[in-house]
Amino acid sequence: MTQKRKVEDLDPGTIHSDDDIENFSDSDSESEDESRPKPLKSKYGSEFCADFKFVDSTKEYQRDTWDDVFKYIKPKRTVNTDAKIAKVRAEEKEKVKLQKLKNNENSTTEEIPIKKEVESNDEEEDSDDDEDEEVKPTIVEDDEGLLDDSDDEIIPEDEMKPDQVVVRDAEVKRKEREKMRKKKKKGQNDNAENEEFFEDALPLESNVTFQEMNFSRPILKAIDSMGYMHPTPIQGSTIPVALLGRDVCGCAATGTGKTAAYMLPILERLLFKPKEDIVTRVLVLVPTRELGVQVYQVSKQLAQYINLDIALSVGGLDLRTQEAFLRKNPDIVIATPGRLIDHLQNTPNFSLESIEILVLDEADRMLDEYFAEQMKEIIKQCAATRQTMLFSATMSDEVQDLAAVSLKNPVKVFVNNNTDVAQNLRQEFVRLRKGKEDDREAVLAYLVYRTFHDHCMVFVQTKVQTHRLHVLLGLLGVRVGELHGNLNQIQRLDALKKFKDEEIDVLLATDVAARGLDIKGVKTVINFSMPNTYQHYVHRVGRTARAGRCGRSISISAELEYKMLKEIKKKSKAAVFERVVNQDILAKYKAKIEKAEPLIAKVLKEEKEEKELMAMENQVSSMEKKISGGPPPMKRTWFQTKEEREAAKKKEKGVEDKKLSKNKMKKKKSKLEETEEDRRISREMDYMHRQAKKAKKLKKLSAFGKTPTNVEESAAQATKRKKGNSSFDKELTRTDRRSVKKYRHGPSFQERKEAFQSKNPGKKFMPNKKKQRN
Repeated sequence: MTQKRKVEDLDPGTIHSDDDIENFSDSDSESEDESRPKPLKSKYGSEFCADFKFVDSTKEYQRDTWDDVFKYIKPKRTVNTDAKIAKVRAEEKEKVKLQKLKNNENSTTEEIPIKKEVESNDEEEDSDDDEDEEVKPTIVEDDEGLLDDSDDEIIPEDEMKPDQVVVRDAEVKRKEREKMRKKKKKGQNDNAENEEFFEDALPLESNVTFQEMNFSRPILKAIDSMGYMHPTPIQGSTIPVALLGRDVCGCAATGTGKTAAYMLPILERLLFKPKEDIVTRVLVLVPTRELGVQVYQVSKQLAQYINLDIALSVGGLDLRTQEAFLRKNPDIVIATPGRLIDHLQNTPNFSLESIEILVLDEADRMLDEYFAEQMKEIIKQCAATRQTMLFSATMSDEVQDLAAVSLKNPVKVFVNNNTDVAQNLRQEFVRLRKGKEDDREAVLAYLVYRTFHDHCMVFVQTKVQTHRLHVLLGLLGVRVGELHGNLNQIQRLDALKKFKDEEIDVLLATDVAARGLDIKGVKTVINFSMPNTYQHYVHRVGRTARAGRCGRSISISAELEYKMLKEIKKKSKAAVFERVVNQDILAKYKAKIEKAEPLIAKVLKEEKEEKELMAMENQVSSMEKKISGGPPPMKRTWFQTKEEREAAKKKEKGVEDKKLSKNKMKKKKSKLEETEEDRRISREMDYMHRQAKKAKKLKKLSAFGKTPTNVEESAAQATKRKKGNSSFDKELTRTDRRSVKKYRHGPSFQERKEAFQSKNPGKKFMPNKKKQRN
């Protein structure tokens, strides 16, 4: 048997403080530093990225897609309105300053050194090398703008009090009742016609993520870099269906991520394209230039880790640059209908025969802009076996007709219709009473200068009024820009970029920027004038409160616009607040605007003169080119000639006239062509039709055995009933005092006399004579 060892023999024991410990270290052994493990050296160098530095914000390392957009821009000479405004403001301020020096020279000489000392002290703290430099006096901007009499005036505290915002309690209660009523009606089915044509998408899973949608790693990396956390309802419903290659008809409100909803499945499919075939596979059609630029930027960001070529073809950008990109057959083309047809007619080696995916974004807007003929031409040139995805904010009858023509067995992804504003939007209005319509500009300056002075969009009805407000607010010291159709594309994109980069605080725009544009950080939308329809109002205020963020809208409404304001109040889910403007402060802004009128006229006059000079220079340069004998410019063709376009317009107008007055046209044509015999036959047919219609009507119930045998007998009985004296009709149905008394006391003397004479003609009526007994 083997003897077991004890536990004490195996235990090393415990070292106590009194125990002597043998020193095993020698003087010849390695030092402590040498005994430590050494890091492995890289074969490419001693250090890894020695120039690496941490950045302050994400904007410094994220890719700027504006650089890709400005490749398509050809520099042109334009009128710089901001420079002219700054020049006029400086001149006006210099005048005010000279006037002050004349009035009180001592006070101004004392103020300037104080400002110098403050500035010099600040500079001493920053750097010691600038001590010997001469400090120049700087002009300090005042809070009231350059048009005031004094630069040192500060806004009093009573003027900085916030405006009073009121709402009626009855309106709040009414909106709560409407919410409860809508909750009960929720879940109703759509029309039967739509159910027959469209196939409903699968129900959306609430907790689905982008990782669960089986995207490739480059796309997931791009989604993560753009900050997308969870897919929106339109994205979660559209992406699985689009990945299957089915046609999609999507409808969702503005600001819900429709661009990523169709672009992500497109990029996933293009990852597995055959590399040997270099053709254009995807076409995205948009109605406006700004929306096209925005879709191009989003697509570039989503495809930043994929080797794909994306081209932009919209109006206003350099034509030659677009042609050069299209000749390379890019994978994706984002275009407006007019410029795309121009390239199809005049750019060689570019066609739509190889298009595999066609996307129609904001389809309702394209139909509103009379793109019908162009859309038909583009769809006709695309491949018949394509996948088509149609997206619209509102599903109108015209959009359904376009879907019926361009889609095959589509899947309907109906998240919500763009018929209401966002839930996180606070709606307010400023009421202009009768006779105060001219205070609209003063109210806008009041709101922008005092309260909503950053990340604010102002929608104006006309382009001329937009430019005037740009000059006016610029003279008041507001950093402002404008966006409308009178500007060239370079100026429009520059204003949009400055507003996104926070270089300007207020963007004045017409309805060209009311749809589709996604500008992050917009806090306030001001309607300088009310839109024509409620749908336009929804699109305007949809620039804020996007993707779950909060926002505010303020509408300036006069008496003539009260009908539109009433409709907004009726259709909005939440109560609409009224902002009460301080009339005393408003009077000061009115005085400022009156004082600025000559300066506005001066700026507009200088702009007009510069534009005329530029037009003359362009004419001279074109004449010089013709004289020099250079190559003539290539004549560009269109898919329709002028005569064909006018004929199509007349035909379309004729179709509309036929729809409106179809019956009148039929009657007119029949009267000209029919003979007397035809008229007689038509009259007989009409008579027979009327008699058959009368016979189908239900007759009144009558007693058994007294049913009329024919129509003549029933008519005679009806006239007899009308003429006959009925006590029920005369006495019992009348309940006034006189009729009741008459019914109780019997007929009157005159009535008895008439009844006696009718029965006994020739005899004298003697009611008081007693009857003689026989």
